[in-house]
Amino acid sequence: MTYEDAKTSCHVRSAIYRTSNPSVKYNKNHPTPFDDRVPDTDKSATDWAEYDPRDAAYEAMA
Repeated sequence: MTYEDAKTSCHVRSAIYRTSNPSVKYNKNHPTPFDDRVPDTDKSATDWAEYDPRDAAYEAMA
């Protein structure tokens, strides 16, 4: 997914990240907007995904 799609569809309790670098996540509920935190070089990438901590917690319980 594109950066624009990811930041638009991200739930308020979730984060977005690049699948090529899953250790760096950008939380939506951060006071600084995505556009000011995400490096310009990453904005053109198409490997963005949403990280939902609720899904991760569910998977850990299974």
